[in-house]
Amino acid sequence: MLTAILVDDDYPVVRYLSQTVLWQELDIKLIGCYSNGLEAWEAACQNPPDIILTDIGMPKMSGLEMLEKFCEINPRGRAVVLSCHNEFKYAQQALKLNVKDYILKESLDVEELQAILKNIVTDLQAEKKKTTDMLLYKQKEAMNQSALKEKFLKDTLFQSFWKKETWIEHARTNGVRLQAKSYIPLVLIIDRMSTVASNRKLNDYTIAFSVENVLQDLLDTSRWLTFRYSNKQLVILYGSDEPAKDQQLIYYAMREAIAAIQKYLKISVSCIQGRETRGPKEMQDVLLPMLKEPEHCFYLRESTVHSFEIAPFSKEDMYTEYAQLFASINQSIALNEPEALRSTIVEWANGVRAKKFHPSDVKELVLQLLMDLQMKTKVTLQYHPFLSGEKLYDAVNAIETLDHLEEWMIQHLNELSRRLSIYAISSKRTEVIKAQQFVVTHVTEKLTLEDMAHHLNLNSSYFSRLFKKETNQNFIEYVNMVKLQKAKEMLQQSSKSVEEISDYLGYANKSYFIKLFKREMGMRPSEYSVWSKGHFE
Repeated sequence: MLTAILVDDDYPVVRYLSQTVLWQELDIKLIGCYSNGLEAWEAACQNPPDIILTDIGMPKMSGLEMLEKFCEINPRGRAVVLSCHNEFKYAQQALKLNVKDYILKESLDVEELQAILKNIVTDLQAEKKKTTDMLLYKQKEAMNQSALKEKFLKDTLFQSFWKKETWIEHARTNGVRLQAKSYIPLVLIIDRMSTVASNRKLNDYTIAFSVENVLQDLLDTSRWLTFRYSNKQLVILYGSDEPAKDQQLIYYAMREAIAAIQKYLKISVSCIQGRETRGPKEMQDVLLPMLKEPEHCFYLRESTVHSFEIAPFSKEDMYTEYAQLFASINQSIALNEPEALRSTIVEWANGVRAKKFHPSDVKELVLQLLMDLQMKTKVTLQYHPFLSGEKLYDAVNAIETLDHLEEWMIQHLNELSRRLSIYAISSKRTEVIKAQQFVVTHVTEKLTLEDMAHHLNLNSSYFSRLFKKETNQNFIEYVNMVKLQKAKEMLQQSSKSVEEISDYLGYANKSYFIKLFKREMGMRPSEYSVWSKGHFE
């Protein structure tokens, strides 16, 4: 739908036109009515309308002055002048400002104005369709060219016994001009592709295509050739006659490209640079390890330019300090200390980075650590983990850099700590600690104040006052809080019905359980089940 504004210091005219013209039927949305040109400009300059209906003579800024400003930011906009001035000089000036018609107010006819607006709508819609068609054509053309270049790159990497002259001719037939004496290959890696695709609701191909377009706009195509190798790896060839002299130029150009992709696409990319090549065989030898051996990129810092090298991994035993690492993380989780937790993980990651263990060994240790932590919390607190072992395995193995693994561990373990914090026992009174431990480990039973007091050999009134004083909530509130936390976990991770969960947690009355849950979460258990399974997937 097109947009329009009315600008006139004659309020009756504005009111009459805003109410009489059949805007909806014309496929126009009237987005504003203003009493002078300055008011209209200040209100609509950030989102200029497609159509402007305006008077000429107004205070603060005339209609023609206002149209001149709008023309500068939206040259495709259209205008209709409604004026009391029957002078040729005004009409002549208006025609230079995309004014579709010039109507005298004394002869204003709504049906005539609607016919003019209908023609404007037809013209603008035709223009917009033409522009859209042109953009689609250019996009398809770019995609076809990209596909040809990708084919040439893969032929280069996987064809055997190719002479340089044949290779150059094959490049030309695929739209690639190879004129330099030598080429320095670089691989651009889209960091955390699965996370980017999930957050943006885009497929990998579209993301890679967008990155390729930014590179082509930024780099001089007479020197830089860009190819898409896969949906997360792009290959760049820099044509050089003096490779030794061009090293610094390449480094700073790629830093600028990384910053531009971050700025315009909000995507992090990393770059690795190989040694100089002079023909297809050398290019195979240099590029294939860069593309096919991702474990050697595991320790590279993201959003940075690196020289590619294959270095041996440490064969030391990673598990010598495992017990200390587990104890430190377990304590930070139990005490809900996010800063201490972060510090422990960062220190561990820096140690791993310094020694450079094999990535598969690092991931294996991380999985072992997470499974041990989940087992401990499950046994001691009857807590069901929010990620299954299979999902943990998939999540960790999808991570490709230590930077990402470090950040993911901090987020995952902080979430575990947050979820467990509901069970935190802060009281110093033995009786209260025992009561809280009993509730956590008997969450499926029906628990009353009197039964708990009897279990502790205490007077029920005394126990009630003591529990309230130590925890700032009464005993039954605490019981319901723990039960509802367990209900949330079951709704997220199991296929049990609301009635089954209510019975499992010791609620004799399903309606009471639903009422408590809605008061706590703002939605019914059945609604929470649908929401949480989509939210935590």
